[in-house]
Amino acid sequence: MNLKKEHFSYIMMLGHLCADMSLFALSAAMPFLVVQKGMTMTATAGLGFIMSVCQAITQPLLGAMADKKNRPWLMALGVLMSGLGIGLIGFFDSYGAMIVAVAISSIGGAIFHPDGSRIANYVSGASKGKGVSNFSFGGNLAGFVGPVLMVFGISQFGMKGSAILLLPTIPMALWLLTLSSKFNQFVIEGQQEVSKANAQNEKADDWNGFLRLTGVTVLRSAIMTCMNGFIPMFWLYILMQTEEVSGLITTVIALSGAIATFIGGRIADKLGFRKMIRVGLFALVPCMFILAMTRSIIVSLIFLVPAAVALNLAYSPSVVLGQKLLPNHLGLAGGVTMGLASSIGGLFSPILGRVADTQGVDVVMWIMFAICVVTAISSIILPEDPDLKAKNA
Repeated sequence: MNLKKEHFSYIMMLGHLCADMSLFALSAAMPFLVVQKGMTMTATAGLGFIMSVCQAITQPLLGAMADKKNRPWLMALGVLMSGLGIGLIGFFDSYGAMIVAVAISSIGGAIFHPDGSRIANYVSGASKGKGVSNFSFGGNLAGFVGPVLMVFGISQFGMKGSAILLLPTIPMALWLLTLSSKFNQFVIEGQQEVSKANAQNEKADDWNGFLRLTGVTVLRSAIMTCMNGFIPMFWLYILMQTEEVSGLITTVIALSGAIATFIGGRIADKLGFRKMIRVGLFALVPCMFILAMTRSIIVSLIFLVPAAVALNLAYSPSVVLGQKLLPNHLGLAGGVTMGLASSIGGLFSPILGRVADTQGVDVVMWIMFAICVVTAISSIILPEDPDLKAKNA
């Protein structure tokens, strides 16, 4: 198969889809774990906590390693590990075994992201927003595909139906492995282009600006983690829906978010990355207020869509802005904005799981609204796009 360089942007999108679908499938499995295995919401949130901790520890290390030495074959290993861990979770009754399974999947995702985001940047040419949004779109689409597969598998075959996740991840891992040499070539070419551009323009890393972006990304990721983890519980316990319906509500979040991610980077190429992030985060606030207040299934469904769209409009622009702020450390920038920040955001999950068990899921929804307000206000401190800043100078 003779593929052009730009086609690899879509291959990376598919790889991201397979690497992340298992991570999102865990949220869809949580109502089943509560109902069929008698787990508490604190326990299920604890699994999300383990996922976040593993990624928080491994993501920056793997990102730094990716910048120092090219190992594109690791993406295949990451996809395989991600599918294997959550794919086998339904076979276990032991909470300890579930923790190990989640850890394997989490580390697999952490392995994939740094090289994946870096190669997506290198093959996208001048349209970084478009290229990275394609890559990010795969991650968001995983939030639709993963839960659908998980709910279908468990509904048809019982808890062991979680193994259905292995059907797409194993072939994808093998495909990525066969393309490793081509990926390595793109990385070498991309590094040469960056070195040449840096020599001409003397581009320096803006660590202060990147730290501010990371802070906002952590808050945005906390909202996303809470939406995926607790809105299904809100539908289960407050709106009184079945575990199948509650598990599938994450697909509404994911599909809406995937569409927003796909167009967000393209709009940001013209509007500006900082402005796109701010627009999304401020638009989220009124949507989350209504979601916390309503007890209507129809109203909740109607406002869940724009809430997911608003939140994900900021996703790929955050990744691109991070890479622009650290042009000499693309792997680290991608690993932090797509992995570490998301993982730290996930640390809110067990705390809110405890609140849900003791105070009710409705209280958690109002806490989520408060986090949305803080995140929107925090976006005011975001740094300007370095390229735009240089153009206006």
